[in-house]
Parts: sequence; C-alpha cells; structure tokens
Amino acid sequence: MASDEEEVPAWGGAIQSAISQAGDEEDEEGVNVVSGDGLTAGGSGAGELPYVTLLKLAVAGLRSGELSEEQFIEGVSKLDVITDNALRVYAIPTVKKDLPGKLTEHQNEIVDALEVELHRLKEGLTLLLNFPSTKNQGDLDTGLQTCIDAMNASRDIQSEAKIEKAAIDERKRDEKARRAEAAAAADEAESEE
Repeated sequence: MASDEEEVPAWGGAIQSAISQAGDEEDEEGVNVVSGDGLTAGGSGAGELPYVTLLKLAVAGLRSGELSEEQFIEGVSKLDVITDNALRVYAIPTVKKDLPGKLTEHQNEIVDALEVELHRLKEGLTLLLNFPSTKNQGDLDTGLQTCIDAMNASRDIQSEAKIEKAAIDERKRDEKARRAEAAAAADEAESEE
C-alpha cells in the first residue's frame, strides 16, 4: 500500500473530511481508475501521485506508439468519469445551499478550493481526450500539465482537510471527556447528599 503522500487524491474523501460535522459518512477507500490495457503503473517518481505517473505514461505511450488512441482514451476517460462524479457532489442541493452554513469559514474554503481544482482537472482531461480529434501536440502538453497541477493541488487540499478533520475529532473527544467528567462529578455530589 502506498504511503499517504503517494495516495491518489480522494476528492470525495476531501470533501467529506471537510464536511464531517454535517454527518456525512466517510469513504475511506481510494479509487483505482486504471485496469490494465496499456496503462500500467511503472516506476513512479519520488513522491509523485499514481495518477500523475499514469497520465505521464499514457501521454508518453501515445507519443511513442506504445498506446493506441483507443487505449489512451480508455485510460484517461476513467479518470474523467471519477472527476465528473466528484463534481456532481457539488451539484447536490444540500452541498450548494445548506452545507456552507453548517461549516466553518475554513472548512468552506477547503471545499471551495477543491471544487476549483476539480474544474481545472476536468479542463486538462478534456484537452487530453480531445487530442485524437485535434492532433494538436500542444493539447497533450497543456492538458497533462494542467492535470498534474490540479492533482498536486488537490493532494495539498486533501492534506489540509485531514488536518481539519483531526482537529474536529479532537474537539469532539475533548467535549465528550469534559461532559463525562461533569456527569461523574454530578453523580459523586449526588451520592454524597
């Protein structure tokens, strides 16, 4: 299993971490979007996200002829579908209307920043997916770099969301312990009377 730094940005998890006080269930599993057929994970760069490595390999494979356009589109489309699904979370009425009022300003900033990066990732993926019809080499370069930048930024946002969730969990534990102490003190005082 990869270390936390190497894990794929769990966009839904980042959103859910930031909105954990709203009572959403957390999805602890990562998502594996590549299933053989030309997009195998070779040696990744130090600290590089798996999706970054896979997209770099896909673009290099397409350029070298090791991947057909169909294989390239198939692999990139899987990440595109996951990105679309993550963006659908933002379209849920509760997320758009009710949730911001339930979150702290910092939590709302995390959720909003993640949405920006998801849209940026979608833009990069669109350039990559359009390449077979445009044949514009610049689309491959720009699309890949846009995706890389968005995924790295999303990883940073995910880290910030985990820190925020840990702080929330700590506050909840402290409050629970404080209430337990108060209840024990009240019980003790009552038994002395």
